[in-house]
Amino acid sequence: MDYLAVDSGTTNSRIWLMRDMEIMAKRNLPVGVRNTAMDGNNRALMEGIRQAVLELRHVNSSISPRLVVAAGMITSNLGLHELDHALAPAGVEELSSKIERRTFPEIEGISFYFIPGVRSGPPKADLNNANDIDVVRGEETEVMGSLRNLELQGPLLYIHLGSHTKFIKVDAANRITGGSSTLAGEVLRSVQQQTVLRQSLPEKLVSSINQDFLEQGWIYSRKHGLFRTLYLIRVFDLSSNYSQELIYSFFLGAMLSEEFRCLESFMRKTNKEKVILSGLPHLQPAWLHFLGQKKWATQTLSAEETERAFLRGLYEIFKGNPLLSEG
Repeated sequence: MDYLAVDSGTTNSRIWLMRDMEIMAKRNLPVGVRNTAMDGNNRALMEGIRQAVLELRHVNSSISPRLVVAAGMITSNLGLHELDHALAPAGVEELSSKIERRTFPEIEGISFYFIPGVRSGPPKADLNNANDIDVVRGEETEVMGSLRNLELQGPLLYIHLGSHTKFIKVDAANRITGGSSTLAGEVLRSVQQQTVLRQSLPEKLVSSINQDFLEQGWIYSRKHGLFRTLYLIRVFDLSSNYSQELIYSFFLGAMLSEEFRCLESFMRKTNKEKVILSGLPHLQPAWLHFLGQKKWATQTLSAEETERAFLRGLYEIFKGNPLLSEG
């Protein structure tokens, strides 16, 4: 089967030219639903997807894809086609049954098939139950692909690090049963790029960490609060000899202290299970440090493995619906 695969998130989108599970070509786009939120319309997202689709359809004369299979925030109200979530518990079968097809006049001659996200918890939110409600769009596809690629069987906890951190529970039938999401990725990037701390933290990604400073960031955040701890980064920058790399480890420790508040709340009624950690590679060492301290058995996925997981999940979910044709 020749097709185009799309993963459109909050800040970025990726499009692949595929033949079954073989990647023939790929494009990365610096657009996502964040553009829609800022602009008040989805024109930037549509134009980015349109250009990439048109380009990839002609990049290889031996491949002529007639369909696009898409997942992620592209199916939200900020994307190209809003699609209701599948209700948890949801696995490959439940996701496949909720796929919707649509065509767009801006992109003629090709059909889009949209894979839904997963929603867990009560149907209506109030102050008593809001913390029991969660939604994912895109991560469900990655989770299903990881389970197939790694030949895993739940129950397990899947953690995806991205613009949003996603804690996802998977049951013994390999269905997503619940989740908890945070804005950590967006907040981390905003603090680094759009606050007074921009000059105090490294411009480039830092993959190595200092464990002492990492742990002190955690301790300071728990003792003095996150906002005070973040301000102390400026204090260190102005009044210490610490390098920006050491200060960055302190910064990550403070952020992860808050992330683990969410994780501990989410898992408070659950026995410790195997953890799969995917997403942003530069954040994984810090996560591994604290997960190890908590005695969680963790398996990490590289960027390539995460990409392959998404594509495998997309393929399996799409092919799982016998009512769908290739055009």
